[in-house]
Amino acid sequence: MEGFRFIHRQPIVLRDIDGFGHVNNAVYLTYIENARVAYLAKVFEARAIAEIRNIMASITVNFRAPAAYGEIAEVGVRVDRIGTRSFTLAHEIWNGGDRLLADATSVQVMYDYERAATIDFPQDWLALVERFEGVKRHPDGSLLPSG
Repeated sequence: MEGFRFIHRQPIVLRDIDGFGHVNNAVYLTYIENARVAYLAKVFEARAIAEIRNIMASITVNFRAPAAYGEIAEVGVRVDRIGTRSFTLAHEIWNGGDRLLADATSVQVMYDYERAATIDFPQDWLALVERFEGVKRHPDGSLLPSG
């Protein structure tokens, strides 16, 4: 999957299928959420709920093609922008490489669940994103290739 260093494989199971015989549009959000949490575990080493320091603030999904029972959805995730207290994730869902099923953009806000307040994007997370994605943060928040 071009442009994505992280890919989460998501089996499409029977409960994902709606009355029209394809994956229901709401299920794509579950696929994105599963991939987002797997990305957090891989890149930020978030292994426990207490280590997830962000909350989804918004998401936009573009549905491109229907998915069917038995396919394996491949969900790419990458960080596209890092702000002061938030970051933007890009997501693509493919059916094994040959057909784009959906693409999405989500905004994640850094959050302290104990205080119920936003927090600054942690410097340790910035270093981990830069290393994993092979990018450097530009002052405007965009990410540029580091090489």
